Amino acid sequence: MKYLLITAILIMIALVQAQEDAGDYMVGNWELEKALSFVNGVIALALFTITLAAYSRDGRKRFLLVSLAFFLFSIKSFLISSELFIAELTWVEPVSIVFEFVVLLLFFSGVISREG
Repeated sequence: MKYLLITAILIMIALVQAQEDAGDYMVGNWELEKALSFVNGVIALALFTITLAAYSRDGRKRFLLVSLAFFLFSIKSFLISSELFIAELTWVEPVSIVFEFVVLLLFFSGVISREG
């Protein structure tokens, strides 16, 4: 019971501290979140290329679906990281959420696809 109480207090302190954290972490002049999003985009683009090559070799529909998911994920990541170079764009956040939803649907479709 004592450990449960201590754990609950630590969680509450962490939540309060997280709410008080007002700023973004900076690496040089770049926001860390956007820089990591750019790296995610590069990795997703590489995975898109690999899965597209697998699709062209094998012809399975699931490779095409996964390939499209990686491509959309890379676009989403590049959109988020574009704020490193362009001032705050208000439309990026809603568009990236829609892309994320479509990516999840494509991955799910690729997983449950019976072809291949």
